[in-house]
Amino acid sequence: MKVIDKNMKLFGKVSLLDILIILIVIAGIIAAAAYFGKHGTGIGSVDTQTITYEVMVKKVDIDIADDIKIGDQVNDRVKGYNRGFVESVVVVPHSEKATDLTTGAQALKEYPSLYDAVIKIIVNAEVTDRYINLSGNRMDIGKEAYLQIGANVYKSWVSAIEIHDEGGSQ
Repeated sequence: MKVIDKNMKLFGKVSLLDILIILIVIAGIIAAAAYFGKHGTGIGSVDTQTITYEVMVKKVDIDIADDIKIGDQVNDRVKGYNRGFVESVVVVPHSEKATDLTTGAQALKEYPSLYDAVIKIIVNAEVTDRYINLSGNRMDIGKEAYLQIGANVYKSWVSAIEIHDEGGSQ
């Protein structure tokens, strides 16, 4: 009776382990083709379109609107790319959720002498069916950004995105 070696050669110089590795690679390729065929690569057809997005800058002085003018260029302070031009600035009272310690109820509480600035910015960006790219960086609602407008830097969050098309806007 012959003893079978684990690394027994089946076809000349090809071992059972080699065949197993090849089958795993082929299965991976088939799985990737099935996944990306169904879900797409995420790139889609890239189209440069005008978008307007809002950022929220929290806990600022009321005279922030004096520092930011319509038409000012907005740059990313960290990465240095152009994020568009200021379309409008609205200053609203700052409010946060506060919990009533006796009842446990939560309500919005306004804080005197603190304000939030809502800045609308217009820019051309790459728009696909799955996401929006601005200078190679993905735009998402809730994403934090350090924006430089003039000499000032503001910590902000994207609060809304509007995509404009030829016939109006979405």
